[in-house]
Amino acid sequence: MKKRLISLLLIAALTLSVFLGVSVSTAAAQLYGDADGDDDVTILDVTTIQRALAGVIQFDEDARMRGDVDADDELTILDATMIQRYLVGVINQFPSGEFLPTQAPTIAPTEAPTQAPTEAPDEVTKVKNNIPIHFTNNKNWSAVYAYLFNSETGSIQKAWPGMAMTNPVTNSYGEKVYGMNVDVTQYDRVIFNNGAQIQTTDLPVTKASSGYFIQAKASGSKYLAGVYPYGQNNEGTIKTVSFDYPDGYKKNVYIWLPEGYNAADTSKKYSVLYMCDGQNLFGQATTLSGYEWECDESVLSLMQNGGDGVIVVGIACGNTEARRNHELTPDLGEVATVAGEDMSTFKNGGGKVFSDFVTDTVIPYVEQNYNTNSIRGIAGSSSGGIEAFYIGMENMDKFRYVGALSPAFILYNQPVWDNYLDTLDFSGNTPRIYFFCGNSANDQLEQALYPNATAMEGWMAAHGYPADKMITKTDSDATHSEGFWALYFPEMLSWGMDL
Repeated sequence: MKKRLISLLLIAALTLSVFLGVSVSTAAAQLYGDADGDDDVTILDVTTIQRALAGVIQFDEDARMRGDVDADDELTILDATMIQRYLVGVINQFPSGEFLPTQAPTIAPTEAPTQAPTEAPDEVTKVKNNIPIHFTNNKNWSAVYAYLFNSETGSIQKAWPGMAMTNPVTNSYGEKVYGMNVDVTQYDRVIFNNGAQIQTTDLPVTKASSGYFIQAKASGSKYLAGVYPYGQNNEGTIKTVSFDYPDGYKKNVYIWLPEGYNAADTSKKYSVLYMCDGQNLFGQATTLSGYEWECDESVLSLMQNGGDGVIVVGIACGNTEARRNHELTPDLGEVATVAGEDMSTFKNGGGKVFSDFVTDTVIPYVEQNYNTNSIRGIAGSSSGGIEAFYIGMENMDKFRYVGALSPAFILYNQPVWDNYLDTLDFSGNTPRIYFFCGNSANDQLEQALYPNATAMEGWMAAHGYPADKMITKTDSDATHSEGFWALYFPEMLSWGMDL
């Protein structure tokens, strides 16, 4: 009797779906673009969306998700237009991807489960491995190739110059934009090139990657790329708060909220990434290099790929070089001598004051005034890199991950570091740590930082830090610049959050 009742219910559901023009969800993977649920993307799907928008038929949630090919969480005429462009070959993929995640059958079990497992609190959403990336040919190369490889294993997708990219779309600037899908578990680097000598530097491909464009000449025939969230025009919002700093002056803190943040929706909590040199994260005007970290672009790209939003909090540095050097230098012992450099502003550093300001003032303020969860990161570069590392080590219970990019570990020689690491207890919970340093022959500062920056992982392992909680990445083209840190920020974010 029970089986017959279930069968009648399924028949009724199917009949209702035909009447409303809506497909019934099953456990099978469903195609994006397949709005009418016939397991194929055809012109009928365009018609189905148009009828739904006109109110002739109604969509259930599954059908709406399949029709939302531009991944903006809304069914509009733009989705129908994008499917039309796909059918005539103008584009070869949708921003949303190819398949929706598979779904469990919706029929209730005949017996109640003994005990439903409880999900661990404050975990990030795992992002799909196969992500779409896009390259804007804003230099009008006659051809575009994508050379994919794995920086750890050396495996490549296809011999140089890689895979020819075809079927571009034209953006509002008249530039051709090429797209492709990448399995980031297989390949973590891409070099876009023209099939000959002109190319980008190595570009990380991560779950927080979406779009790339040519930004400036790097060296020789290589170009520095910038990152952007493909298909996303929103930029989030920035709030500026001024605090009294213990050293007797005001300090600005910049709080970037991702698109969709709603203060009234306390059911949605966000992880927070705290960063040093906050004045360099979201705009080019204050940076000496002329570049920014593009943190907002990377978080929006992560969200495009199905990940969670992240609140980014930037703590401004002191407004003079000497003040910045003092604030962002932990006092660990005798400061090393660096040939040709005045090291006096680094001695007796105020790094502990800055660390306490972050943990005792900034974090409580953010968590009292914004919808946050307990997942926190801390990151920075150069002097901000050594300070972020120090803050993370002094507060391992407070941070899930640490990013130290081009860190100024050169300020102390190995014996000083050994003495400091000896004072730390690595037997409990430890944050994931991402180290990065460039090694460009055109940048003496980055070359000087390189030895200690790349040695720190080994020094820490020797003191008992878990090897699986650390990773070190390098780039022989990277200079001491926000332009390169912006390229590696998505990798730091993805690895740090264990996406």
